[in-house]
Amino acid sequence: MKKVQWIAALLAASGSVGLMHLYLERLEAEVSGGPKVPVLVAAEDVPIGSQLSEKSLAVRDLPLAYVEARHIKANELRKIVGARTASGLKTNEALLWSDLTQFSDHSRMLSGLVQNGMRAVAIDGRSVDFEGLLRPGDRVDVVFTSNDKEVGSGSTMTLLQNLLVLSVGGDITRSDDPNKRGYSHGGVTLSATVEQAQVLTQAQQRGRLALTLRNAEDIAVLESLPETTAKDVLGAKDRQEWRATKGPSPKEIEHVR
Repeated sequence: MKKVQWIAALLAASGSVGLMHLYLERLEAEVSGGPKVPVLVAAEDVPIGSQLSEKSLAVRDLPLAYVEARHIKANELRKIVGARTASGLKTNEALLWSDLTQFSDHSRMLSGLVQNGMRAVAIDGRSVDFEGLLRPGDRVDVVFTSNDKEVGSGSTMTLLQNLLVLSVGGDITRSDDPNKRGYSHGGVTLSATVEQAQVLTQAQQRGRLALTLRNAEDIAVLESLPETTAKDVLGAKDRQEWRATKGPSPKEIEHVR
């Protein structure tokens, strides 16, 4: 009889331990936000307007309680590979449907293209003359020619380098179609830091700005670029005229050979 009671007590104790274990698991799941759901995140910094690839994406588990409808789940990867981003992404930042151009109304607004911490700065259309070939997404340098006598009349310098073009003539749509021409008239909007925005605004008041177009792969910033003055231009002209009258120098002749 005692043996039966001992077995019954042992079974009851085991059942209690099992129930307690299940309770603790359930409590832990509730506290932690529920079961894990794999969602897509950026595996690296992704600039605005970039085309997503499998390499640029990674998977991270989020508790169910923290997963929203705008999150893109890992099993939806094939749907978004090749899509372009409407905004920039930082490494390990969750990818949202609103971050993709084809799913975001926000991307149709200029403010949606401005990354956090940056500003959109309008440049007078008279500073741009690429015959309608400049497009949103291009990279440019800003060249400044001063008409301020205190700075030096006619001096020219590269003011800022490697700035992103956000819009051209009111168009904010980036296109890889070589047959699509941009706007030849209207202003250009550039992405700049707060400090760069102040410099650009001051420069437009003190002289004339011009944009020089970069290769899409060229992001190098050159240091200590010299200013150019009218004296430099006249000096180059004099050297050209001297060469025209005197002929090529012996070194140039040897080089041709």
